[in-house]
Amino acid sequence: MPASSRSRTSAPQPVPEPPLPAEVLTRPVPFGEAAVRSGAGVYWGPVVVAALLSGLSYALLLRPGLDLAAQAARAAGQGAQVTPPLLTHVTNAFGSVFVTALTFGLMWGLGLLGGRVAGQRGGPGREAATAPGETRPLPVAQVFSATFTLPILLSLLTVALTLLTPAASWAPDPARVAAAQGSPLALQRAALASAAQTPAALVLVLGTLLGTAAQCVLAGRALRGAGAGAGAWPAALLPLLPALGLQLLGLLPLLLARFAHAG
Repeated sequence: MPASSRSRTSAPQPVPEPPLPAEVLTRPVPFGEAAVRSGAGVYWGPVVVAALLSGLSYALLLRPGLDLAAQAARAAGQGAQVTPPLLTHVTNAFGSVFVTALTFGLMWGLGLLGGRVAGQRGGPGREAATAPGETRPLPVAQVFSATFTLPILLSLLTVALTLLTPAASWAPDPARVAAAQGSPLALQRAALASAAQTPAALVLVLGTLLGTAAQCVLAGRALRGAGAGAGAWPAALLPLLPALGLQLLGLLPLLLARFAHAG
């Protein structure tokens, strides 16, 4: 064989560019294939942005009612500030940020566990094939982190609906405000009761729960594209119920306020 032919055949193949995380929403199977071929790392950007926007959307959802409740309490001579303390808004935001970050940790850890269990049962659950004789670890973290592009879109929708909702929809129950006697915690409950009835709150609840389920489905398809075989769906679905339970726990105050008003 000529030397030029040998050099051409032995030249290393260029490593492809990692796929964009948003591609998992529209092309999950090709995304998984590209993630393995390129050796993509964890997509921290979507996770961080999704967590921050989740906190922002929840804080904005409660802010109008808090402002109105504080104004009504001050007008009644209860000594409340016109604007609720910044710490109240930060606390509301931090709770959602923490839940989102913990959800990613659950998906990552339980996804690896599901792939390992499938691998022990005889499927290629722990490694993904890339080329003949070559394997790489199953890209669980990469796939799940990319699916957090979906919560970003849902949070933006919640923020938009919150900003478009008329001010009258946020007005708290005057009886609740009077009973609060200027207590910040009681005023927050009054604001939560009014915010829970808005379309933005409904979108937040349904979007969070359905979005979490959709993330796991997208992850399963992407992991099959990555060559996970029988390990794809255990890795994708094992985190589903714990993640939904965690999200429900974060939404529990909003859900209780909505059901209490309906009752």
